[in-house]
Amino acid sequence: MRTLFGCVLVSTVCAAAQPALAQSPSTHRPYVGASFGSFDIRADDLDGKSVATGILAGIAVSRLIDVEIDVQFPTKTFTRSYVGVLESLAPPGSSIAEIERLSVHTRVEKQRDVSANVSVVAVIHPPRPSRVVPGFVVGVANQRSHNRTIYTPVRIPEGLDPQHRAARPGEERATRNIGGPTIGGNVAIAITRQLWVVPDVRYDYGSIGDEINNALRTSVRMVWKF
Repeated sequence: MRTLFGCVLVSTVCAAAQPALAQSPSTHRPYVGASFGSFDIRADDLDGKSVATGILAGIAVSRLIDVEIDVQFPTKTFTRSYVGVLESLAPPGSSIAEIERLSVHTRVEKQRDVSANVSVVAVIHPPRPSRVVPGFVVGVANQRSHNRTIYTPVRIPEGLDPQHRAARPGEERATRNIGGPTIGGNVAIAITRQLWVVPDVRYDYGSIGDEINNALRTSVRMVWKF
């Protein structure tokens, strides 16, 4: 993901370099801001929505393009729980009734904590002669997630040794970076020359390969332009 971030940043700056050179120093106005909104996950193993706060910083590299880095912090643990048969001790060729009788029923609890979602984007917009400016957002995003799966047997076949691996509780932990392209849009509304309110929506597509890992992010941002 660091390589992707670097490629987007370098490509955007290079594409805007010539227009930027022709602008006055005010074209290169940096800005900072804070955001408040929602973080909605749609994944193979769990779905959920959380309140999210965030910070951002950017710079106008031309009259038409800003380069921005955005970090959001979901406040909720995403969870999913279900009960199912993960293993049957029935021998090959057993009847369905026998397979069911010798099955271990297990409660599976999935948990995901997203410590931070970082995105690097280009915000493409018309020149700003008015107080309301729409923008198109494109870039890459990376979700730093801490995943936990808890296995708790709830029904054990009669006669099964309680120390058998299928009858024992278990837990798995993993930390992952889930990344991919992000696309969205916003509307910047000027309150003063420096202070802007920016409703923003972005969709992170992390379903590269066979796994689904997408996120919808909506927020309202308070941005201060220097």
